[in-house]
Amino acid sequence: MATNKYIKAVYYNFAYFLISSLAFLVLTPLAIRVMGGEFYGLWMILFAVGQLSVIGTFGISSIVNKFASEDNEAQDTQSAILSSAIVIVLCMALAAAVILFFLRSFLAENINPSPIYFSQFKIALAVYALMIIPQFLIRVFQGFFLSQIMNRFARTMDLLNSLLPLLGGVLLALLYKNLIILALWNLLVGLLVLALYVFKTRQIIVLNWTPTRAMIKRMLNFSVFMFIESAAVILFQQFDRLLVAFTLGPAASGVYSVATGAASRISMIAGNITEVLVPYASRKHSQDENDALERIVGKASFYVSLIVALVGGLLIIWMKELLSLWISPEYAAANSGLFCVIILAYSILSLSRPAHQTLVGMGKVKRTALTYLTASVVMLAAVYGLSLRLGLPGAGIANLAMAVLLGMNFYLHRWFNRRRVWQRFLTDLALGILPLVLALIFFGLGFSWHYKLLYSILLLILTISLLFKDPDFIQSVKLVWAKLTNRGQATEKDDL
Repeated sequence: MATNKYIKAVYYNFAYFLISSLAFLVLTPLAIRVMGGEFYGLWMILFAVGQLSVIGTFGISSIVNKFASEDNEAQDTQSAILSSAIVIVLCMALAAAVILFFLRSFLAENINPSPIYFSQFKIALAVYALMIIPQFLIRVFQGFFLSQIMNRFARTMDLLNSLLPLLGGVLLALLYKNLIILALWNLLVGLLVLALYVFKTRQIIVLNWTPTRAMIKRMLNFSVFMFIESAAVILFQQFDRLLVAFTLGPAASGVYSVATGAASRISMIAGNITEVLVPYASRKHSQDENDALERIVGKASFYVSLIVALVGGLLIIWMKELLSLWISPEYAAANSGLFCVIILAYSILSLSRPAHQTLVGMGKVKRTALTYLTASVVMLAAVYGLSLRLGLPGAGIANLAMAVLLGMNFYLHRWFNRRRVWQRFLTDLALGILPLVLALIFFGLGFSWHYKLLYSILLLILTISLLFKDPDFIQSVKLVWAKLTNRGQATEKDDL
């Protein structure tokens, strides 16, 4: 029964991925047309600044996920974990808000938007400073619900927190092309999502708001390396956009944001499969059930390799055509190469997600944190230097170099130094990378659509045949189908 919960959690994650990706596909070209290049670029920079502030949460979502997974039976302990995390996060949120407020002039002057948007951008940054507080707290509750394998609710909240700002931003831009109004809308959405999280939490446990000094100390001790990792991940995912804005301007940053946003869909696929490894690894490692953990990590690696190869390969080989349909032929002609390089980078990086999530669940965060930090520093230096010399292609090359540096490092941890694990990993690595490289060759050589179509069909057939040869995959499909066709018999606890 417990295994079924994890399987269904993965499918709920995929439902979130499909809905959010569809919204991204529909709303991004609309946003670019409605807002224009510079306004859209500034809006994406605001999003990046908001995400950068999450560094101050010290990786609290993962910390709450791990702690609550280990002690998921005791109500008092759960309440103490949540309450203590809230105290920590509130302190960090206030500090981050003050820092961003006082940095707003510096950011505005260095990004240097046109005079019509300068004051708007500066005030919008102040609103984003306020938005830090609810967004920090949302991370606490997100970690708690993921620890309970209640992925349906957590992903519903993620959808509201990501789609409502995007949808509202497009609609509001049609009426008022004003960054301040968009920032206020994002603040309102954050407060709404936080209120829903608090309401739902009170239905699950008695939240007595009694933080303990011992729990706070335990979290802070664990958070040192989680903070380093969280900071490094956010720097990698968001700060590069600011560097591109500094070196090439807001419009170029907008193009770069679209490319990384599209490529991040691949990371989301890997994350959807592997996210449940954090609570699973936490429990199995604490019970010294390494064989069971090894098996599930192998399965996750296999699924990630297959799906990343399929999605990444199809995106790369059809990139010109897809961008032409999605945005415009002119946009495709100018930027399809950049998109291919960044998608390849994110695909390679995604292949390491099973190892990364497993190590986090086991509490082996020192290795993951230092690896992310090293790779992020190298990547940001490369983005800055290469974008100055080569423009946007230089930023794409920097992403690819970082992916190669970071992507495989997690499997070098001593826990993975087992013959069976390494054999499985190397096989999955080849399975994931080879189709991507072939797709890039097809793209680079400009093969006709006939050859592209043949390759796509063969890749699809290979993926489906390998998936359905796996009995565990067939069982999971049957399980979810039974869930969808017989919902009335599910219990509240089982209904994720």
